[in-house]
Amino acid sequence: MTDTPDVAQLLANAQALADDPSATTHQIEAMVVETVSAFEARLQHHFARGPFFVKLRNKLAAEGHTELAQTVYHYYLAANVLKHGGGKSLRELEKIEPAPFTLQDVEGKALIDMSKDGFLSGLVKTLDKSRKAFPAK
Repeated sequence: MTDTPDVAQLLANAQALADDPSATTHQIEAMVVETVSAFEARLQHHFARGPFFVKLRNKLAAEGHTELAQTVYHYYLAANVLKHGGGKSLRELEKIEPAPFTLQDVEGKALIDMSKDGFLSGLVKTLDKSRKAFPAK
């Protein structure tokens, strides 16, 4: 497991919000974006330039963690949809059967319902498993 500073605390903070029954959808959405962005920023140095989550997916798959590789990539796509709205990431998610997340098309709401299916807890668990693929420093 990596000793990269702050990754464990980052995930602990996200899990604390996931465990808070009074957390609002807006808080969850903000935490998803923060967690995915900060996770990438703290571990990017493990890869040469390029798309971090694509490289992470490929690394995990090459090490035999195929399901984890797909799951981490799906969460990355979902966070991208949350940050940027419809586009390539949403189209990729819409093609997946069964859909990994609850997609919604409701005016004024995010295109992915982050409040359902334990989304934030699932993200934290997935990122925690993924970070174990990096060597300790």
